[in-house]
Amino acid sequence: MSRECDEVGTLLKLYEMATSPRIREAQAWVLTELNAPDYESFDRQHPMGSMGWQRFNDACGVMELFGVLVKHNLVREEVFFDLFGGIEQLWETAGAIIPGMRDTLDPRLYENFELLYQRSLDWRNRAGAGAS
Repeated sequence: MSRECDEVGTLLKLYEMATSPRIREAQAWVLTELNAPDYESFDRQHPMGSMGWQRFNDACGVMELFGVLVKHNLVREEVFFDLFGGIEQLWETAGAIIPGMRDTLDPRLYENFELLYQRSLDWRNRAGAGAS
């Protein structure tokens, strides 16, 4: 099977995952209900094991997975970013919490989500420059 066919299959699975009710709910929660300026506030409001903690990790975890696939070129960046959006908004909300999580839990936590965010900004700038 060709790389293009493999990539199409992967993209369809990623789309199915990204649009699953659990991930949609988690992302909507992060974007509309999460109100914590840093990890300490987040941890007080949503301790490990709580629904808020689970939603946060579901939303960030899927972005982490997507970041790994883009980082290792298992899905071409230009195709991925042409299909998937909302990465910037999720990072801009969750990103304030992640440094404290890294300090407390794991220094590499969600590093691929952060890489995905940076690459999405770069892609958007390149795509915008090409449209001129």
